[in-house]
Amino acid sequence: MDTDALPPSADHSSEASFRRGCLARTSGQWEHAQELFEEAVRGSGPQMLWRVTEACLYGDEAALWMRRAVVTESEPGGITVGPDAFGILGGNGDALVQNWEIAVESDEPARAVAALTAAQPRLMRVFEDGRELSPAEAEDLWDEAFPPYSPNYAAVDATVPRIWMDCKDGIYPHIARTALRIVTDELRKAGVRQAHVFSRSHR
Repeated sequence: MDTDALPPSADHSSEASFRRGCLARTSGQWEHAQELFEEAVRGSGPQMLWRVTEACLYGDEAALWMRRAVVTESEPGGITVGPDAFGILGGNGDALVQNWEIAVESDEPARAVAALTAAQPRLMRVFEDGRELSPAEAEDLWDEAFPPYSPNYAAVDATVPRIWMDCKDGIYPHIARTALRIVTDELRKAGVRQAHVFSRSHR
């Protein structure tokens, strides 16, 4: 939970609302926490939605915040992101899990497959804090005794097309955010200018 250092670009009143929301949530004041988080989001940019999602992990409200956060990665008229992308599923007594699949809908499926294939090794080097590391940096980190989490596996299914990651049922909003940016980056590099990325229903 990011409650310590004040981000240089953060509006101080939004930051204060976010911190108060975190404290309210920790003390079990769920409804008040949501009000404070809404205040924080109103006074800040999309980054705050991702921070609130992280602060609400393993609570039933996490799914809603995740849906709001992912759509901020959309480019109207270009590559858009569905609210179900990397959705958090479960709640109301059921265990929470995250849907670690991204499918691409476009008029250029071959280019989409090429983009996902190029994204695959990059996705393996995204860590739980959202950093994407170079191959050498990732190897150094994996050699540490207790490295931060990164996906165990990623594979492309050309028939959809889609890519999926094995994250051991973990919930990692910062991995999801960076993964979306990697996929959209590789789509643009492959020449795909219009597409919709989303997660299919969890089976």
